[in-house]
Amino acid sequence: MQLGAMNNPMRDPAEEIERIAKARFEFVDLTLEPSAARSDRVDVARVAKALRETGLGAVGHTAFFLPIASSFDSLRECAFQEMLNSLLVFRDLGIARVNIHPDWKVVLHDNDWVRGQNIEALCRLAEAARGLGQTILVENLFGAWTRADFLRPIFAAVPELRFHLDLGHANLDGPVNRAEELLHAFGRILEHVHVSDNYGGTGGGDDLHLPIGAGRIDWPKMVGLLKRAGYDGTITLEIFSRDQDYLYISREKFGRMWEEQTSS
Repeated sequence: MQLGAMNNPMRDPAEEIERIAKARFEFVDLTLEPSAARSDRVDVARVAKALRETGLGAVGHTAFFLPIASSFDSLRECAFQEMLNSLLVFRDLGIARVNIHPDWKVVLHDNDWVRGQNIEALCRLAEAARGLGQTILVENLFGAWTRADFLRPIFAAVPELRFHLDLGHANLDGPVNRAEELLHAFGRILEHVHVSDNYGGTGGGDDLHLPIGAGRIDWPKMVGLLKRAGYDGTITLEIFSRDQDYLYISREKFGRMWEEQTSS
């Protein structure tokens, strides 16, 4: 198991990589978002040098708000192009696994229509990624988009996609955390995990990215579910706080729970 952290896209990505390495994380969840880490503003050579000199691994993370399922053809095409730009940057950095968020919030259209648009976009993106030697990881989000039955047709339609489990998102929009349901459905194609705490709730506004133990998620249970699924890969602590001590405390807590369940 490897624990990583995400760069703050408002700051220089090369400096963020150095900060994450100094904090003794094992990889960076490299997000390409405005303003300092937008794909067309990244100094690829400098970021590659930072990755090389720190020895950090990396997982690619694209912007969560790109309208790849928009009801406007022109917006869908712009979103696809921006996704492709990010894939090219990741290719140049030697990053082979790239996260993509479904476009879940499209007004005046039902979820089935939006899912169909996402499938079309993901087909194109998976084809582009294949040519670049990359794998697309699809993340569970909110509402229907964190239910296994709703996500299953996406993975069936595009078999080369892999699953990215966000344990915080799995705790939203339902009476129980859906991690067990999602792992049962997609554990065999699980490639990456995000970890953060929250109190539950009904969507994006309740996705609080709290430190481990600050919300209501049963973390020993979550660790046990991952282990029973046979997962031993990359896990990003997606803890967003101005006080970085909470990120480091979360790492120690999560790592300790992982070791305790390994030795028990």
